Amino acid sequence: MARPYLEQYLSNLELELNGLKFRQAFENIKSSHSVLRKYPTVKDLKALAQVDNRNYADKDEVMAILLRDLKGSNAIYPLVNLMFWDSLYRLYWQRYSRVDDHEELFSRIQLDFYHTVRSHNLERLPRKIDVNIFLNTKKRVIAWEKENIRADEALTELYDLSMAGFSPADLEESLIHPEEMETYLLDMVYRKIITEVQYDLLLDTLVYKRMSPQEWALQRSIPHATARILKHRAEKAIRRFEKKKHSEKISIPR
Repeated sequence: MARPYLEQYLSNLELELNGLKFRQAFENIKSSHSVLRKYPTVKDLKALAQVDNRNYADKDEVMAILLRDLKGSNAIYPLVNLMFWDSLYRLYWQRYSRVDDHEELFSRIQLDFYHTVRSHNLERLPRKIDVNIFLNTKKRVIAWEKENIRADEALTELYDLSMAGFSPADLEESLIHPEEMETYLLDMVYRKIITEVQYDLLLDTLVYKRMSPQEWALQRSIPHATARILKHRAEKAIRRFEKKKHSEKISIPR
């Protein structure tokens, strides 16, 4: 395992499984459901939950029992967590190279798994419960990764603008005459910094302010989100170009 926080988490999980609160809850649930007599120990249930175990009927029946019990109390949660441990561990290593803070990644996987387990809809998804829980946990983790990337890009952009002497509102608050800005944007198209579509978008929504980005997107029958991305990328490309130009001017020997 070679990661102290993983070892510590698993150690704490085992302590919970040996605690009085869990043992009482486990005994109560076993006495109420005949299928659990086939799996009288935590070890038995962990083996049932393995990916290569093809006893899907028992898997779904047991998982449904445990998830219903979780609606009322978290006492049985350490068992569910352990049953999925190997799958969550594999997910951790699958995403390892995509995240800088690996301890945060592990914590996020555990958090997203908990919320996925608690919110699983048994009526809508009564079959292959373990597969659905794992896939939905993975989706949440990937969404978190993407959000982190977007936040990092935004911070990087703000830093770049600051270093280049710009503010994020520079393009929108420009005091340059619209005709001059139009010429400037045409030059950006010529230099392949932005596309003709982006030029059209910036011209209508920022330079001449003839319409909002929503109206621009509606006129061209494209999603507003697409227009927003086009606008963001165009502004970012222009700022990077200006930053590079600014840096080159500074580096010219005198």
